Amino acid sequence: MKFFLRLTLLLLPVFALTSCDKNDETFGLNDLPGTYRGAMNVGTPDFTNAQYEVVVTKVGSSSVKITPSGAAGTEWTASLTNVFGVYTCVSCALNNQITFTQVSGSIQLSYNYDDNNEQYAGVKQ
Repeated sequence: MKFFLRLTLLLLPVFALTSCDKNDETFGLNDLPGTYRGAMNVGTPDFTNAQYEVVVTKVGSSSVKITPSGAAGTEWTASLTNVFGVYTCVSCALNNQITFTQVSGSIQLSYNYDDNNEQYAGVKQ
C-alpha cells in the first residue's frame, strides 16, 4: 500500500505539469503572407476608414513586403522579429510600426507608416 501511495505522489507532479489545453496555437513567419482586409486611414488624399486590401509577401528569411491595393497606400518592406508571440519590426519603431498578431485563430495586421500618415488594421482572409 505504501508503494502505491509513494508512486502516486511521485507521478502527481508529472500529470500536474502536463497541459491539457489544445489551444496552444502558434504562428510563424510563413503564416503571414496573404491578403488582409480591413480599414485604411491616409492623410493625403483624405481616405478615412475605407475598406482596403493589403497583400503581404515574404521576401526574405525574416522580411515581408506590404503592398496596399490602389493608390492610397504605400508599398514598403519590413524586417520582422517575434517578440512574445507578436511579429513586429524593431528597427522601424521611429516612424513605421507594424505588428502581426494571432487572435482567436486569425492573423491580424496593423501598421502605421510614415509617422502615422498611413494607418491600417486588417485580418488575413
